[in-house]
Amino acid sequence: MQIKTVILFIALYLFYITPASAQISPPGLGKTNTAAWFAFGVRQSLDSADKIQSFSYVGLGRISGPQSDNPFQYQDIFVLNQEFYHKFHKHWRYSLALSYRNQDEYGDEKSFNSISPTHKQEIRVYGRYMYELNIQQVKFTATFRQEFRSFFDPDFNQESDRYQLRSRFRLQAAIMLDPDKVHRITASAEALFSTTQTTVPANQWSVFAYKEARFCLYYSINPKNTPFTYSIGYMNNLIGQAHPESVNYLAMDVIWENPFKAFKREVLKPIE
Repeated sequence: MQIKTVILFIALYLFYITPASAQISPPGLGKTNTAAWFAFGVRQSLDSADKIQSFSYVGLGRISGPQSDNPFQYQDIFVLNQEFYHKFHKHWRYSLALSYRNQDEYGDEKSFNSISPTHKQEIRVYGRYMYELNIQQVKFTATFRQEFRSFFDPDFNQESDRYQLRSRFRLQAAIMLDPDKVHRITASAEALFSTTQTTVPANQWSVFAYKEARFCLYYSINPKNTPFTYSIGYMNNLIGQAHPESVNYLAMDVIWENPFKAFKREVLKPIE
């Protein structure tokens, strides 16, 4: 518990002393002891001014389950995500995204079944609205994200928890550790609120309420003369209100910056 407290203190400290979107934060994988997340993303500028961007990524998540602390024990989620960003002002930008998720659910501690997990699919549409502030080597970002989620069984029949509206509020800060902007530390804190439409026992929406919080601390490196950014981080997911359950995540990702621009420059250059 002391280690978690120290990590969260460092994350919050960075907020008040310290480019966002440099890493791909893990999705929530439910109640488990530990979890692991790996993602590979491609970010591409769609205009010469770099105000419109496309960001695509594929990710895999694994969990330990309640009987183990091995974050790689069981396969849990596959994610395919496409998002478009538009920076329309010095400090403001928004994005629109579509996401597909394929997830295995193993149940709680008493009903956990690693042999025949429940299979669930999800289609998610969401948008973000972001305020960004740069102060020398420091970047702050405040984000509001609104999601619409729809859940299906393996045959794409809708589940009893049919739809969900979820609102997410995040503060993020990053500090460059060197003048060349190769090394960076990023911290974020996010609160999630939601309401879900269920069909059992009756068709109704639940009360819109706080559900969980996520705290991330990342180290990123962007080696000079390469288009890749490598990130490794930790996320603590607190699930619930009165007696929250804590889940620890190990996260890693690689982002490839502007691959089509490099292809056009090197492969499609004019013949002299």
